[in-house]
Amino acid sequence: MIRLIIAALTIVLLTHNSFAQGPTRVMSGYAAISGPHAVLWVARDAGLFEKNGLRAEVAYIRSGSTMAQTLVAGEIQMAQMGGPAMLAAGVAGMDVTFVAVALNTTPIVIMGTVSKMEELKGKAIGVTRYGSNTDISARFAIRKAGLQPEKDVALVQLEDYPGIMGGIASGRIAAGALADPFTEHAKKLGYKEIADIAALGLEFPFVGIAAKKSFIKENADTAQRFVRAYTEAIALYKNNRDLAMKVTSKYTGIKDPAILGSTVDFYAPKLASVPYPTVGGMRFVLEQIATRDPRAKNVNAESFMDVRFVKQLEESGFIKGLYPKGEKR
Repeated sequence: MIRLIIAALTIVLLTHNSFAQGPTRVMSGYAAISGPHAVLWVARDAGLFEKNGLRAEVAYIRSGSTMAQTLVAGEIQMAQMGGPAMLAAGVAGMDVTFVAVALNTTPIVIMGTVSKMEELKGKAIGVTRYGSNTDISARFAIRKAGLQPEKDVALVQLEDYPGIMGGIASGRIAAGALADPFTEHAKKLGYKEIADIAALGLEFPFVGIAAKKSFIKENADTAQRFVRAYTEAIALYKNNRDLAMKVTSKYTGIKDPAILGSTVDFYAPKLASVPYPTVGGMRFVLEQIATRDPRAKNVNAESFMDVRFVKQLEESGFIKGLYPKGEKR
């Protein structure tokens, strides 16, 4: 009990001191326009960064690999991105780590004009970028079907989800790796669901907050407040359906209430109320990276997980307080 009280007082004092000094500027960004990235959008639009003494500027930086480059260059301090791009940068020697992971499974669904994965032999699947969440998910599904990526099924980079949708419509690709709300939109256009990656039981750090270890070392208080705002945004998304739909519509441009509602209903129960990265998910991604970069075989997954900020919020009772009795967790 004493430890909990001390942890709680520490957070209160840090926040109080930060307000006294004025808001701290921090650059952030998101790497895709899809449902789980709404956590960062909610934090921004609901004023949660300001509430925690931050002046956060949020930019859309297309694809995880580009986001990783931007993070490493120091142009972004707290990046919302997927595990593949972050870990690929880490394996290459960059000082990056996850401080929180909101979604520890993949929502990617392969959709297109054929009925099953086997029918994609000799055809192409669209992904955002090689090494991204969509790419690793698509390769996983291809192998599960007994096919070989590149050899049996081509993978085409199309930058983002709208680009993938356009590729299917034009016939350039037979299928694409999509996430809600684009999966629902694809269904309305008559495209078929070919493979649901999450249903295959894949553990995967799909969306989280990454930062440079050197930044965290010098700005631990800023990182703590950012994670606090982010964690509260998860709770808002899970428990305020109308707000989640409104924010998702604003950033994706989708207006159909049915699609927006199904998107929120799909992600809300899957988001982690206590957003720890998982060792299993990190190891899976490292195994995929190892097929292209042998250095990943000798990497410790936990060296890219800095859980102290989430742990402090959990032990202080802050996260528990975000979920009054009867609300979703």
